[in-house]
Amino acid sequence: MKILLVEDDAKLGQTTKELLEYEHCAVDWAEDGNEAVAFVKENMDAGYDVILLDWMLPEISGIEICRLLRQKYKIQSGIIFVTAKGEVDDCVRALDMGADDFIVKPFKIKELIARINAVSRRKGKPFVDKVYSRGAIVINKDLHIVCCHGCELQLRKKEFALFEMLFVNLNNILTRATIFEKIWSDKLDTNMESLDSHIYTLRKKLKIFPQIQIKLVKNIGYKMEIGQ
Repeated sequence: MKILLVEDDAKLGQTTKELLEYEHCAVDWAEDGNEAVAFVKENMDAGYDVILLDWMLPEISGIEICRLLRQKYKIQSGIIFVTAKGEVDDCVRALDMGADDFIVKPFKIKELIARINAVSRRKGKPFVDKVYSRGAIVINKDLHIVCCHGCELQLRKKEFALFEMLFVNLNNILTRATIFEKIWSDKLDTNMESLDSHIYTLRKKLKIFPQIQIKLVKNIGYKMEIGQ
């Protein structure tokens, strides 16, 4: 799932971005209207699955961005307005301009995800795509396969979950605790050594794709980087 988050509140934007990435979403974050439009234009080929659009923004208002996306750029992504309580009536009118939904601040992340789910279903896409790609690298969630330039690598369930989490959050550092909690939440008797063991095995298997690197960030966790 690829999401564009448009939010000028730095604290809320950072928190929302991190929570969505924890749910395996790839998130671009724009802090004003001009930056949001620039992100959309740069990603016209792949596109965004959902755009979370704040109403009150510097440079270009949320309603104007919505108009541009639907009328000028013909963007078919789901658009969810994020609004303060006093702007709800405006957001209802924005639905007539092509927005798919709106959510009122402050919101719970579970509610936000539920709304993203609903919009994605209406747009014909699941919350986390079964097939997800970045450049030449494609992952298939159903088959647990990583493919690069026609070469396929079959991974075991936990290995694939680990790869997917790092891949979706490319270049972002994920703490060991975050990774462990997300992937081993079903096995309370498992310890952190299992994570390190799976990282070791995954690195060995990924040697057929030398451009994919899983790097240790000392005393913090891991991140994935993809070279040329």
